[in-house]
Amino acid sequence: MNAMKHRLACPIACALFALAVGLSSADARPVVRDDLYRNARLDSHQLTTVAVLPAVAVVDDPEVERLVEFRWVALYGEGTTTWMPADQVRARLALAAGEPGDLVREVNEQVWRRGEVEPRMAGRLAQLLGVDAVLSIRIDRWEIADGGRATVEMAAVLTHADGTRLWSISGLSGYGPSSRSAEQSFNLDMSWIRRSYLEPQDQAHKLGHALYGLLARWAWSLPAPLYAHVVADEAGPSEVLARNQSE
Repeated sequence: MNAMKHRLACPIACALFALAVGLSSADARPVVRDDLYRNARLDSHQLTTVAVLPAVAVVDDPEVERLVEFRWVALYGEGTTTWMPADQVRARLALAAGEPGDLVREVNEQVWRRGEVEPRMAGRLAQLLGVDAVLSIRIDRWEIADGGRATVEMAAVLTHADGTRLWSISGLSGYGPSSRSAEQSFNLDMSWIRRSYLEPQDQAHKLGHALYGLLARWAWSLPAPLYAHVVADEAGPSEVLARNQSE
């Protein structure tokens, strides 16, 4: 009996290990799920003009922040709401009372900590910029992981001039081979590991696709005045942006 137990122990242990690795891979795969909030009185608030506040990346990457700001207006700019681009907002805030750039830094710090500006700050910004509401954007993840998969995670919050949070959404999007695909980053006995730096050096292309996928998905959740149909067609993100700019 003991000999049989010993003979069974190794296959059972291997099976449990394989199951654990499979579950870990499933948990590690980005899930297409958004956390959406809509204020019950959203429709009663005027949204003729909305200012896109400077985006904040937790990894402090100005190039990524500018790209997200540009993509937001480029994809959603066909709604009935007029968007004030982040570059224009940044320039207006830099000229506000106090030391140059103080207000911009304060806004960035609030968005970095909270994912949005405080209600009182939202009112102050709306009055200063002459808009009905402000939009905060925080970029929580912008990376190549899982042996080459691009992952983008963001949060956006729309705050009215009276300080009311009207709408918010957060979620992530990926592009490239997933961790559950046939091409794993490592095999079971760990004798082979795929090095991410050996992947084709098209990281910007992959991350651009992941960002476009996320914003296109969010289009259907935007409040009606801000809503613009973004249909994922055969054209890639760069082609869609170029088409939007030329129209």
